[in-house]
Amino acid sequence: MAERRNRGRELRALWATLAVICLLGAGAAYGATRYLQSELEADATQDARKLTNEVLEPLLSAKEVSAPIRGDHYGALLAEVRERVLAGPITGIRLWAQDGTVLFSDDRQMVGEREARMRGDVYASIAGSSESVVEGDEFHTLTSMRVGQPPTIVTAELIRSHAAIVEESREQWYPWVGRGLTAAGVLAVLWVVTAIAFSVVGVAQARRAEHRNPEVAAPPARAERVTAHVAAAPVAAPGRPASDEDLPAYMRPGFREEVEARRRMEMEGMSADR
Repeated sequence: MAERRNRGRELRALWATLAVICLLGAGAAYGATRYLQSELEADATQDARKLTNEVLEPLLSAKEVSAPIRGDHYGALLAEVRERVLAGPITGIRLWAQDGTVLFSDDRQMVGEREARMRGDVYASIAGSSESVVEGDEFHTLTSMRVGQPPTIVTAELIRSHAAIVEESREQWYPWVGRGLTAAGVLAVLWVVTAIAFSVVGVAQARRAEHRNPEVAAPPARAERVTAHVAAAPVAAPGRPASDEDLPAYMRPGFREEVEARRRMEMEGMSADR
């Protein structure tokens, strides 16, 4: 029985160890996926900054960005932007003045609108390098430009799909997250099944042992009688062997003969009196 319990503990320890390893593997795979996603987001930011400074800025003049671009200038710039900027992963573009006015957008209806909430983001991009934010499934990168002489500061916002970045980051390691969690769940079930199975087997073996050796487990009443009898039996003093005097009268040699002789004498006396 002890060997069975040890085997059960060893199996449960094995399942638990493997489950922990699978969980650690799933965590490592998730961490690697998140790190790869952050790297892809950094690359997207750098690409947007390069595209803004090297491709978009040369297309503009200080006169064009002094006010919202409309009319023939809008059509000509939109054609250039679609060919050189929107041909890749970039799906949208906006040019912002410092006061939050839309100078240009691939969506004509947005040109001339003013969004006060953008002023903070525009100033943040002017003060430092490119700034990127995630809005829903879109990845927005804001980069400041100095157009013409004297320079007019304009902020370009390039938009691309953030879902595409996430999907690319999950191609290599993310599938192992689900596999590790699934394996850990299976091992947890095995741990429970092993514990239940060995418990049931142990109970069954104990019951079979009781049926084969009923005298091993004596009834409580019988055990009490045996204990009482043993306690009533005289015990010889330490260092001295037990003698007839230490035994009760009914256990001494000749007790039965004495009882029979006394009984005969009493019967004879009763006969004589009659």
